[in-house]
Amino acid sequence: MTQRVNVAVIGSGFAGSILAWILSRQGLRVALIDGARHPRFAIGESSTPIADAILRRLGESNQLPDLVSLSTWGSWRRTHPELSCGRKRGFSYFVHEREVPFAETFLGERSLLVAASPNDEVADTHWYRPEVDKFFWEQAVAAGAMDLTGHQVVAIESSPSRLSFQLDCVGVHPVAIAADWIVDASGQAGVLAKQSGCPSLTDRLHTRTHSTFAHYTGVQGWNAATGTGHASMLEVDPFDPDDAAQHHLLDHGWVWMLRFNQGITSVGYTTTLDRPLVGLEQLTDSYPTFAELLRGAKLVAPRGGAFRSDRLQRFFDPIVDSRRIMLPTAAVTLDPLHSTGIAHALAGVERLCEVITSPTPAIQRERIEGYRHNLMAETQFLDRLVSTAYSMIDDFPRFTVACMLYFAGAIRCEERYQRGDTPEQLWNADDPEFVRFVDESCVRLGEDDPSCFEEIRRQLNPWNTAGLMDRGNGNRYAYTATKGVSRVE
Repeated sequence: MTQRVNVAVIGSGFAGSILAWILSRQGLRVALIDGARHPRFAIGESSTPIADAILRRLGESNQLPDLVSLSTWGSWRRTHPELSCGRKRGFSYFVHEREVPFAETFLGERSLLVAASPNDEVADTHWYRPEVDKFFWEQAVAAGAMDLTGHQVVAIESSPSRLSFQLDCVGVHPVAIAADWIVDASGQAGVLAKQSGCPSLTDRLHTRTHSTFAHYTGVQGWNAATGTGHASMLEVDPFDPDDAAQHHLLDHGWVWMLRFNQGITSVGYTTTLDRPLVGLEQLTDSYPTFAELLRGAKLVAPRGGAFRSDRLQRFFDPIVDSRRIMLPTAAVTLDPLHSTGIAHALAGVERLCEVITSPTPAIQRERIEGYRHNLMAETQFLDRLVSTAYSMIDDFPRFTVACMLYFAGAIRCEERYQRGDTPEQLWNADDPEFVRFVDESCVRLGEDDPSCFEEIRRQLNPWNTAGLMDRGNGNRYAYTATKGVSRVE
């Protein structure tokens, strides 16, 4: 028997499950297909103000209060204390030297803190994906989505005369599905790209990195590892450096640390492909403060040990045809550097909800083409920002300026969401003047000309509502856009 549905969603991670949940609530018949079951290890855990804004909008526009409550730390902990998450007040960066404990001769010499919220109540979060993904999958199934987790897609056949697609899934009970739409949310598995023979566009990306990562318990806090007292830290820092997407910059690469409230910390090392992908144990041999952070750490997931990737980057045209479409999680993998994955995925969910529920075929075709154009343009713009940061990663002043370019675009995008607008592209990639400025600035950063810093700071002014690159601030920024706080002078 072939079961007929309106939409077949391949992949039951948070993006695919939220999409299935929304469409099911709208009365569509949805199949949620995944070769694995919940709970399972996953990374891509750090939200941002842009991600929060989109999640909140999805909840408000679809009458899903759980999405609204999960958009900030305070409401998350009140309404869903059973779901582990981490408190994220912003981004913190620390530069480590080989064989030398971390130290600064002046504030900001080897550190950078960029706030994303004024207090814990409206802070962003780190999503403990084994629990969060399972929660969203449960909500989708409860809303009526057909649960086909544990079923592997082995064939997809199109039938243009019926505008439907045949999926053969094998599991405990083989199932045949005929669907009007197929949406791929399978992430790195890339089910639709593989089944449809889609050509890779990855060579268009300049970012070339690989990574190793795992979950640990017993990771020390920054203040404990450096001997800095908490009270004195609060005098100069806009937030506790551990309440952040924490970046430890080492020679040619960096380590993230994302702390969850149940004692687990996500730790991953990322470097460029021309550098060896060493294990965390080797890094602790060379960097004493980093070693202190991991002195009592124990790996808890995945079971087989830390995961080691090949090249992280993947890039496909998200439109296979007018009824087979990839969410950003399936079409693109870029890099963890700026924590952009959740925002990109949720923007894709919002956009595809509009595509699938278009009132006329003409509007639908227009929205599909817009979806393709915007996803590809914003991906390549973000790639420009990320690859430039990697090229500067061993020169902290230049790396900091490269990060300021990203934060300028992110904050402007946040401000647009705060006004109630819907940016066509994330990170202000739909502003031609800003894109031109970023391109020129990335070129200048690669030149041996220290005067470029002042020129970039001056030319950033039209988009700089956060005081980025202001002199004398010790690389500390307390401004945020989407949390309703005015600039701190």
